[in-house]
Amino acid sequence: MRVYLTGADGMLGTALRHELASRPETADWPVLGVSLADFDIGDAAAVRDSIDAFRPDVVVHTAANAVVDSCERDPALALRVNVGGTRHVAEACRRHGSRLIYISSDYVFDGRAPGPAGYNEDDIPAPVSVYGLSKLAGERIVEAVPDHLVVRTSWLYGGTDPRLDQVLAAAREFLDGGRPRLIDDQFSSPTYIPDLASALVRLLPGALAVRGLLHIANRGRASWYQVGLALAERLGTAHPVPMSMAEAGFVGGRPRDSRLDSTRAAAFVHAMPHWTDALSRYCALLTAGDRGTVDH
Repeated sequence: MRVYLTGADGMLGTALRHELASRPETADWPVLGVSLADFDIGDAAAVRDSIDAFRPDVVVHTAANAVVDSCERDPALALRVNVGGTRHVAEACRRHGSRLIYISSDYVFDGRAPGPAGYNEDDIPAPVSVYGLSKLAGERIVEAVPDHLVVRTSWLYGGTDPRLDQVLAAAREFLDGGRPRLIDDQFSSPTYIPDLASALVRLLPGALAVRGLLHIANRGRASWYQVGLALAERLGTAHPVPMSMAEAGFVGGRPRDSRLDSTRAAAFVHAMPHWTDALSRYCALLTAGDRGTVDH
């Protein structure tokens, strides 16, 4: 199976490349990962030429401007990358008959009324930010690809960019002797990148006939402050300092509670681990001496 991966140098793209290379059943699959260093995803001709040359069986589209305030400050760029880029990828997939897996976000919801287990795939989106609107627009574009799967996920961590990784940023501050200020009145499903990557690789073959929409996130509900408390306890550092969303000075809107219900996905891959279990595994890497993810 030939796998084409956008956003290959991002948090999820990096984890997917590692997951594909480490699994015996996928290690010999041809994989082409592209990023901004290769071309601008908003350049239709560049996307077309790259995908036409590789002729993938499946495309995993992770590339996005995921900095919420950046999208709010520059909506035109958000639309170019998150909407235009997705359109270019979708058009190429339709032309080649490729399977398209599109990574979307819990920010397509307004966070006002999640169900008891969180938002499920049948709940109606209502974004409150430019970023959320752009991701929802991408979902609608992807629906035109016959073999498509939209995967919504939430609050990713386990990467190397503290702008996008709240847990990484907090871990760095804790290990430097600081007490990070973390929001205690916004909730979602903190999701460890390796767990998401493992689930996604299982969904790559179109033969599984998993199409449409799935929510995939670690189970449970937490604020970043609650995650910070758990992180501090596992690292043996001082506790974080709570603050409200109002104090954070955000430019764009944020859903108050955007926890995702991943029950449907369990039927196709496996039940996602609870966020506390995932955080323990992440911290085990740190306490074992693997400081690569938190070094400056």
